[in-house]
Amino acid sequence: MKGISPLVATVLLIAITMTLAGVIALWGSSFVRTSLPTENQTQTVQACTGGSIKLISSSYNATSQIFSATIYNDGSQKLTITNITFIYPNTAEEKPVGKDISPAQVIVFSVDNVTSGYSSYIVSTNCPNIYIKG
Repeated sequence: MKGISPLVATVLLIAITMTLAGVIALWGSSFVRTSLPTENQTQTVQACTGGSIKLISSSYNATSQIFSATIYNDGSQKLTITNITFIYPNTAEEKPVGKDISPAQVIVFSVDNVTSGYSSYIVSTNCPNIYIKG
């Protein structure tokens, strides 16, 4: 009994090699997609680098239900104060703010209709890692 012809052996070798290359390429592309940040995440990180805010003061008037805060941008990036979340014992309430704050700028903002009894609050910005807990 004779072995397979050299032509058939070559074709089989090429087919097996191409199949293995396809499997490795598929695994590699899914690995890279899950390991690397998306373009939008990269742009957000770049836009937020050097950003920082500080709370100067805050106050709450229970009679008028108005919360006021004074914030200073001590970073090097323009930020947007997007919202403030009031944390209550059993729930949380988010209120929109929408105020831009440039580097070295101080802003004062007020939020109406804040129910009393909150235990803390979080002032959020357009940068996910830049916020104030109060």
